[in-house]
Amino acid sequence: MPEQPWSYGLFIPHDPRAVGVVRATIRSVLAAARLDCIVDTVELLASELVTNAYRYSDADAYVSMDWEPGDFRVSVWDHGGGSPKPRSADADDEQGRGLALVESCADEWGVRDYPNGKNVWFRLATKREG
Repeated sequence: MPEQPWSYGLFIPHDPRAVGVVRATIRSVLAAARLDCIVDTVELLASELVTNAYRYSDADAYVSMDWEPGDFRVSVWDHGGGSPKPRSADADDEQGRGLALVESCADEWGVRDYPNGKNVWFRLATKREG
C-alpha cells in the first residue's frame, strides 16, 4: 500500500518563544514520521524563517509541514511586507544570514507574495529511515 501524503500546521503567536515551540514540534513530527535524516536541517531552516517572521512582522504567523513520498516542505506565512532576499555574510553584520542558510541547505526555496503578507518556503528531498 503506497504511503499517503500528510500535512501539519501550527498557528504561532507573535512571541519570541514561538521559535522554540516550532523547533520542538518539527522534531516530534519528523521523529514520528521516521524522517530523522532531515530533522536537524529542517529545524535549523524553519527556525530561521520563523525568526524572520517574528522580526519583520508584528502579527501572528502560520507554519505548515507537508510531506509526500520523497519530498518535505515547510512554509511560513506572515503579514510582513516585502520579498526577502539572502544577504552575503558580512563580518560586521550579525543578522541577515538566515536566508543564505536556507538557500545553501534546501533543495529548493522561494517566496510568494500575497496582498496581506508573504509565504517563505523551502523543500528537502526525503528518504524514510527503517
